[in-house]
Amino acid sequence: MVALLDGTSVLDFTHIHAGPLCTYQLALMGASVLKVEPPGTGDQMRQMGRPHAPNMSAGFIGQNANKRSIAIDLKSEPGLEVVHRLIAQSDVMVLNMRPGTADRIGIGLDQARRLKPDIVYCAISGYGQSGPESDRPAMDHLIQGESGMFNATGTPEHAVRVGFSIGDSATAIIASSAVAAALYRKARTHEGAFLDVSMLESCMAVMGLHYYGYFATGQVGRRPGQQALARIGSAGTWPTADGILLINANNLRLFHRLARAIDRADLIDDPKWSTLEAATVNGPEMRKILGDVFVTNTAAHWDNLLRNAGVPSGRVKTPPEVVEHSQLKHRGTIASVPNVPGFTDPVQFLGAGFIADEQAQIPSIPPPLLGQHSREVMQELGYTDHEIASLIVKNILEVNSPAD
Repeated sequence: MVALLDGTSVLDFTHIHAGPLCTYQLALMGASVLKVEPPGTGDQMRQMGRPHAPNMSAGFIGQNANKRSIAIDLKSEPGLEVVHRLIAQSDVMVLNMRPGTADRIGIGLDQARRLKPDIVYCAISGYGQSGPESDRPAMDHLIQGESGMFNATGTPEHAVRVGFSIGDSATAIIASSAVAAALYRKARTHEGAFLDVSMLESCMAVMGLHYYGYFATGQVGRRPGQQALARIGSAGTWPTADGILLINANNLRLFHRLARAIDRADLIDDPKWSTLEAATVNGPEMRKILGDVFVTNTAAHWDNLLRNAGVPSGRVKTPPEVVEHSQLKHRGTIASVPNVPGFTDPVQFLGAGFIADEQAQIPSIPPPLLGQHSREVMQELGYTDHEIASLIVKNILEVNSPAD
């Protein structure tokens, strides 16, 4: 891994998905990320789903490698003092609390800037930190609906949610990008930054093409449904003898390649598909013709044939098929990390989605137990063993490391 953010310290006050995925991206880029969690329960994602070890669900494990954890009671005066010391020596803070919560508990923007004037303060929320709806709670499926994403997905008759937490994921990637940009400016000007990242606006940003069409025409794009991707009729999905084939022959040049590849060159000169306008009008008939062809062989057969003909194509794959992809194996972007709590064998982790200087940005350190690094962090802050023991006895600090 190339440590692009080497020397950058990040305080992670986030939970569930959007915030932890943001800080996971930063950790994969080489930042030193410390999760600040409440004793007893920690990040709520630790409890969501079947635990593989105490407070270690699959969702938590997957986005918290390469991080440390301190379990400290922020609602106590001694606990808040510890966190203030941490803020004073950190470069970045990331939070995904409801607006106003951080101020109430003593880690708001003004408090953070008094402790560290050049802090990069990233606040993630559903609707933003200000405005008439800023205090509304937000979850992924709600924001999919509020952003128009829900309405853009599904069949013409039925809108459906995207099948994974894309609202959280999109927000996480935009937040990590904003943090990286703020750190770049900080390196040049020594200025901190206040980053107000909204799930609503993040979702709209990643579905930009959908909105660009509306801005330009005033028309809301139709839901494409399961099969058709373009009106031309030669772009979409088709059942085959053993799976679903994806094709994006969305112009006449690609349609001609497709027709020749499947031995239907006769379609090229047919007036029904000789122009883009005609192909659009007669799209449903084209879909039926192609469907009768593709069902005669396997998805892999047609995918290979079309790829060799220069037609964009692919297959609908399951996660087991995807992770065995030869391209991913070549690039080494899925990591195998040993010593993950609750597992005897190494566990696979996704990387950051890019390669830097020919090295995959992947984790090497397993996700932490709740409070696994509490003692270590307290010692780094200068607390004595007696002071640490006193905080543990008062349930202000939780220590849960393999050595204890």
